[in-house]
Parts: sequence; structure tokens; C-alpha cells
Amino acid sequence: MSGLGGFGGWRPALREARTGWPVLVVLAVVSAVLTVVSLLWPPVFDGLSTKELNRRLAAAQVDGPLVTARATVHAPRNFYGQSTAPQFGSLDSDLTWVGEGMRQGSSGELAHTLVRVSGWAQSDGMDLSGAGVGRPHGRAGSVSLAYAQDAADRVRWVAGRAPGQPDGAKQAPIELGMSRKGLTQFGLAVGQRVQLSGQTGATEAVVVGEFEPLDGADDLWRELPLLNEPLDAAVPEGYIRYGQALVAPAGLEAMEARGSLSLSATWAFGVAQQAWGNGGTAAGVRELASGAKGFKRSAVDRVCGEIVSDAAPCSAGVRTVTPPQVQERLSALVDRFAEQRARTVSLQSFALAGLLAIGVSTAVAAARLGARRREGVLALQRARGAGEPALAAVRLLEAVPAVLVGVLAGRAVSGPLAGERPLGAWWPAVAAAVLVAGAPAAAVWWQGRAVRRAGREPVQRRGVKRALGLSGRLVLEGAVLALAAMGVLQLRLRGALAPGTADPDPQLALVPVVLGLAAVVVVLRVYPVPLRVLTGWARRRRGTVALVGLSQAGRRSAAAATALLVLVPALACAVFGALVSGTVRHGRVEAAQWRAGGDAVVLGPSQRPLPLEELAKVPGVGGVLPVRGGVAALTADEDGSVVKGVGLVGVDQAALARLEPGSPVAAALAAAGLSAPLVAGAELPALADAGTAARFPDGSFDADAGASRFRVRIVGVLPAGADRDRAIGPVVGEVGGGPLLVFGGPAAERLPRQTGQRNAAVLFAEPGRAGSPAGAQRIDGARLRSVVAASAATAGAGGAGAAGGAVLRGAPVEVRDLAGQLRESADDGLVSALELAFRSAAAIGLLLGLAAVVVLELLLGSAERGRMLAYLRTLGLGARAAAGVQLVQLLPVMAAAVIGGTLLGLGLPWLLGPALDLRAFTSGPGAPAFAPDWAAVAVAALALLVLVPCAAALEGVAGRRRVPQLLRLGEGAQ
Repeated sequence: MSGLGGFGGWRPALREARTGWPVLVVLAVVSAVLTVVSLLWPPVFDGLSTKELNRRLAAAQVDGPLVTARATVHAPRNFYGQSTAPQFGSLDSDLTWVGEGMRQGSSGELAHTLVRVSGWAQSDGMDLSGAGVGRPHGRAGSVSLAYAQDAADRVRWVAGRAPGQPDGAKQAPIELGMSRKGLTQFGLAVGQRVQLSGQTGATEAVVVGEFEPLDGADDLWRELPLLNEPLDAAVPEGYIRYGQALVAPAGLEAMEARGSLSLSATWAFGVAQQAWGNGGTAAGVRELASGAKGFKRSAVDRVCGEIVSDAAPCSAGVRTVTPPQVQERLSALVDRFAEQRARTVSLQSFALAGLLAIGVSTAVAAARLGARRREGVLALQRARGAGEPALAAVRLLEAVPAVLVGVLAGRAVSGPLAGERPLGAWWPAVAAAVLVAGAPAAAVWWQGRAVRRAGREPVQRRGVKRALGLSGRLVLEGAVLALAAMGVLQLRLRGALAPGTADPDPQLALVPVVLGLAAVVVVLRVYPVPLRVLTGWARRRRGTVALVGLSQAGRRSAAAATALLVLVPALACAVFGALVSGTVRHGRVEAAQWRAGGDAVVLGPSQRPLPLEELAKVPGVGGVLPVRGGVAALTADEDGSVVKGVGLVGVDQAALARLEPGSPVAAALAAAGLSAPLVAGAELPALADAGTAARFPDGSFDADAGASRFRVRIVGVLPAGADRDRAIGPVVGEVGGGPLLVFGGPAAERLPRQTGQRNAAVLFAEPGRAGSPAGAQRIDGARLRSVVAASAATAGAGGAGAAGGAVLRGAPVEVRDLAGQLRESADDGLVSALELAFRSAAAIGLLLGLAAVVVLELLLGSAERGRMLAYLRTLGLGARAAAGVQLVQLLPVMAAAVIGGTLLGLGLPWLLGPALDLRAFTSGPGAPAFAPDWAAVAVAALALLVLVPCAAALEGVAGRRRVPQLLRLGEGAQ
């Protein structure tokens, strides 16, 4: 060679490229795959995340609108303050003007999420009287008139017709529409005339139609429940029955003409994410949460302008309104979603980084195999004077075009697949492409370094020089191990990712990759030891297949290093993904069982009794456990310190032990002897969590539970994991999150009934056995809900059923069944996206590893192995035994990869420590216990143990024509 360091120009490079085409094909394929993965990873996940956000928005709106605005609408007046009512046809447009104004006043992602707005208005309650009109509880019923903009799409008229415009603005009867229950409970009929009397006077009305809801669970009947069914409410003089009647907008406009000065108006905003929306992206979720929190201010500004005062009411078309009062649950939902999304992104970043590392390792393995195949050619070029820079430059010239073709092909494929979403950042793909392109040059340089070191005379060194000069491999391996140890230490000291951080976590992504390299180092150091033991065992046996195969495996240590460099990280990624997936799935099931308590649970307001006896008679219910809940602030007698937000749980330990025999809480309460009777005003004994009990070993407290105050004394410590006891889980979930006190026996009965807190009735289909989906299905769900709907906890002191069967505005009544909780736990798009990320990374990584190690190793080493087998067959080895030698030769490497990768994948949770926090996915009482998906682990391991020998067998069949069956005279085995 001549020129720069022996570089002979483009023609030698092209000629050599033709001989190394398998390596170049692998480099191009790897580059294309890594480019597609890097560019498609963010848009695919953003699409899945947005879809999951939309599912959560739809599920949350089942319990009522996430954003509502309320205001008082004043009757139309002229410049002089004189009423100009009626102005027929103006109320509907004024409601639309205000509602659409607030919706369009939002900006950013919130503007895209508020997809619709619906308004309704209602008058004050008026006494109902007239011929034949009933007087429930001996008093006139109270009825208010309501108009809903979208009521026509939510009701079906079963008799008569829908209300219309009165014939006269001030004298003609106002037309009413009522539900069947309303007509029955007020003693009315279609066509009946009634009298409505209020503070502004009396007016005549006529019932023109009877309706029934198309869907009794939508937000109209939650916000206006009395439209569907009247309600009896207690007053000092007894009870009053309240109801509502549906009217046309002209009906309320006529009421304005007859003296009604104001109406109560509500606007409900429907929220949804479009398939192309950006609410699931990192920036979109932050913008959506911020917009929801600031919607109150923007709504007032839009309706009233920047200056708001009582002297200058806000204009609303021909009417005026008070500044709207916004209530929203959207920001809290989005914040919870953002926290889980942040954990998903951080874990997915590990999967992506692992896949990129496996791809680069595949390129390195291919480059090393290619350099080994060209070892003779390269030795000849070095003998002719070629320098290492020139040889490396030739390899670089070969690799760059192949890698560039792969990157461009990956970009061409990624564009159409991403759709309208922007592709991911280019830097991961570019960084991977640079490393892939440089792999052949680095392999040639490393090979030349080994050749130069082998040709030198050994140098006697002493002291530090001798220690440092033993081997460059030791230095490299030591650096990898030290880097892995420092990364693990820093990650454990740092702890979990801060909540709400939606950017990828580079440290959590890179530390497992370095740990994979460290695992390869350890496996390579340990690998020869069992191999020598097995080889010694094979020598003592009569057969030759095992001895020859194991001897060949020991001789090909370089090939083993190449294989393990790819397969150990690939299998570790697959096993770790199976561990995360199994843990999350198992944790979500446990959290669902914890939220359900038993086979079902009824949660009701603390100040109203639950129908325990009726619930016990529901078909399928075998036992009912009442659990009381509350929250208090404790003031310690010892030092006067105040502990706020202490959860209070009261339960009968005898009933708990009977229904849930394995309950640790029941055993602890029984051991503490809390069943003794208490005198009036006595301290309530309780068991405290370990932290509170350690802080106050002999603690006596003044407990402030809002309207009630009492004394508490800690008499024992709750067992570890008491908050996980599923029987009291529903109440612990309501009051938990901080210190916890559990009361038993008489003390549980004396806990105060707090407004805003809920008690629970935990239902068991089969006492003495844990809840199960089969047990939950035995409980008659329809009967259970009907009992709850008719209870005093739902409907009030009068006992009449509430509108919609258990929904009053703000009434915290809830029925949970185990089957429903399990279905909900299995339906989480972010968990599915996380599983998809790990499964995709594991599948692609294993395919790349098999392609590089199996295909290239078998293809590029076929001639060498063929000569060795021909030598053995010349000595008399049969064809079946020769195939066995090939299989035995590969098995040690595959076994080492399976063992090393599996142990690393299972050990990563322990190494990562608190940085691997999965509580955001389970919503349970604590961090879920690690539970690997053993089926997925077995599949990944078997993929190596089965596919590799199959590929070896296929290569043996296909390579019979390329290698000699027997050696000719003068040929050697190598």
C-alpha cells in the first residue's frame, strides 16, 4: 500500500466492502431500526397517553361534569332600571352567550379540551296548590321551574307534549312538564291546572306533559335531581317535599314578566381529548392543568371584563349576571395523570436506552466478527506497511454509507407512521448512528492493538507500573464496574423522581445500561470456571461429542464475549420489563381488592346511617362489616405538640375476626383488650401506627374532629402493614395518607359523625374467605343498589328515594363491587403503554441479538467450523455426532446469557432501590411488592435456548454445500 499510512484509495475500499457485505447489511438494518424506534417512540406514546387521558376524562364525567360555572341571572332592564320583560327568545341566547363566552375565553390546551357547554336556569321554589293537589306531610309542596338547553335530547315524552310559550306574558298559565314520580308524589296529572305562589306573587300553571329520562345517570339529572324525583327534607316544623318542573325558556321569561327578579343559572362544560390532541404530551398536560386552575379567572374576565363590582353588573345579552363561580375537578384529575405519566416516561426511557444500547452492542458484535473474518487479509495489509489509522479509515468508509442508508430508510418509514404528530428528537438516532458507524473502525483498531501487543517482547515491570500494566482489559473492566457502582449509589441516594416531572430521567435510563455492561464483565470472568469443570467432566466420559463441543466453546472465548455483550443486556431488559409489568398488574389487583374491602362495599356519609340490616338481606351477602371513618387533629398532653390529619378508623374486632379470620388488625385489637365497656367521657383507647406510637409511647391526646372534641389514649401499636388490611381498606383509603388510629369495641361506636367523611359497610359473600370475583358475582348488584337508593343515607331523613337513585348534588354515596374494581384496574392505558414499551424493546433487542450473534456468527464462522468438523469426520466422527458438537459448542454461551441476563433483570429493582417507585400505577396503600411475570421471563429465556440451536441446525443443513465433508491431503482443521 502507498499513500497516507498505506491507504490505497477508494478501489481497495470498494473491493473490501464487497467481501464484508454481511456486516454492512447488519449495520444498515441496525441503523434503520434504531432510527425508527428513536423517532417514533415519542409520537406513539403521546398518542397512547392522549387516548388514556380521554378515557379518564370520560370515566370521571360519569360522576358529574368536571367543570361547572354558576351565576345569578337578573331580569332584563332598560337604562333607567325598569323591567323590560318579557323578551321571548332571549333567555336561551343569553345562556349561550355567557357559556360560549367562557368556553371561548379559555386558551391553549384547555380550549381544545372544552368541547361543549350546556346551560340551564331555574327559578326559586314556589308553593304548589290547587284543586286535587296533594299536601305531603300536611304542607304544600315546593316546586321550582327549570329550563335546560339540551333537555330535548335527554328526555322522552310519554304523555302529552313538551312545554311551550304561554299565550300571554302576564296572565296565561305557564306550561309545565313533570316526571312520572313527580306527578305521583305531588298528586298531579297531565292537563291539571295548579297555582304557584312565591315571594314575587302567584301565577297559574298547567301540566302539559309527562317525561322520563333517556339516561338517568347523565349530568343533567345530577345537577337537577329534583326534575326526576322529588325529595323530602327536614325543616324545624317537620318535612317539606321539594320538586322541579321542566319548562320552555319562554316559561321563565314569562316569570320575569310576573315579577321574578333573578334566576339561578349553571353551565356544565363537557371535556374530551381528540385523537390528534396534545393533552397527553408533556407540554400539553402541564398546559391543561394550568389552564384548568386559571379557568375561574379567565371566565370572570371573559364575562365581566377586568373590573368587577357590585355597582356594575356583568352584561349577558339583554340580561345581567353576577360574576360566575367556577368549580372544577379537572386540574386534580390532570395532576394525578401527570404524575403517573412522569413515572411512565422515566421507566420507558430505560427501555429506549436499553434498546439503543443493545443496537450499538449488536453493531460492535458484527464489527468484531467481521474483523475476525478478515484477520488474514488485515495481517497481510499490515505486513505490507498499512497503518492502523488507514485500516480504520477504510472500515469507516465502508460503514458510513451503509449507516446513512439505514438512517434515511428509518426516517422514510417513520414519517407516515407518525401521522400528524411530530417525530421525536433526532439526537438519539444520530448518536446511535455515529456509534454504529464507528464500530468497524474501532474493532479493527482493537484487533491491531492485540496483534501489536502479541508481537512485543514481554517487559518486566515492578510496583505500580506492573500493577497498572498487567492488562488494558482489566483497566476497562474496572472502569465499567466502578462507573456502575457510582451510578447505583447516586441513584439510591437521589431517591424517586420528583412528582410531576414529565421529562425522561437520563440517570434512570443510563444506570441500568451500565449495569448491563458490568454484568457482561462479571459473566465473562465467571464463564470459564464452570466451562473448565464441565470439560473435565466430559474428559472422564467415553463420548467425544461433549468433550469436543466444550473444548471448542472454551477456545472461542472471543466469540462468547461478542455473544454475551448483546444477549445479556437484551435478556435483562426483557426480564426487567416482565418484572415491572407483573408488579404493576399484581399491585393494581391488590389495590382493587383493598378498595372493595370484601366482595362489595357501600360508602355513605358519616352523619347518616347505612342500612346494615337491609344490606345483610341482599341475595348473595353472607356478612356485613360496618367500618367508621374520620379525621382529627391531636394535641399531645406531653408537650402540647399538634398532629394534624390523623385518620380515625373504628371497627368491631369480633365481627372483623369472624368475617376476615386472617386480619392482623383484628388480632391486634383483640390482644389489646379494647372490648371493655367505657364510662361517659372516658378516653377512647386506640392502636396507633408505628411512627405515631414511637413518637408518643404513652400518648394521651385532645382530639379535635371539627364539631366534636374527645380524648384519645394510645394503648398499643398496629402491626406492620395494618393500612393494607383489605377489610378496612375502603375507609383507610378515605382517611389515610398520614398517621392512623384504629379503634375497636365501644370506642369505635363513640367516634363522632363528621360532615364530609364517609362510613363503610363491607359486604362478604362468604364469611371467612377473602373476596373473589366469583363471590362478588353472587351478590345481587341490582338489589344492592336499590337498597342503597332507598336508604336514609342517600335520600335524607324522610326516606324517599333520591333523584336518579342515589345521586344528590355533593352526596358522597358510592357502591363498589370487586368485579368492577378489577375491571377498572385492568383498563389503564398508561400501564398498557409501559408494557408495550418493554415488550417492544425486549423483542427488538432479542431479534437484533440473535441476528448479530447467531446469523453472523454462524455465517461468518461457517467455513472455520466446517473445516473443524471435516477434520473430525476424517477421524471417523459421524454426521449426527458432528451436529451434536455444534449444539454443545453453543449451549454454554446461551446458558451464560440466560443466567446472567435473568439475574440482572431480577436484581435491578434491588439495585435501583427507591428510584424505582411504582406506587403511581397502583393507587394502593403503599409500594407494591415485586412480582415478576414468570411466563414472560420464561418466554424470553426459551427464545434463546430454543431459537439458537434451531438456527445452528438450519445453518448446518444450509452449509453442507459450502464446507468440505472430509479434508484432502495437506489440509488442516483451521
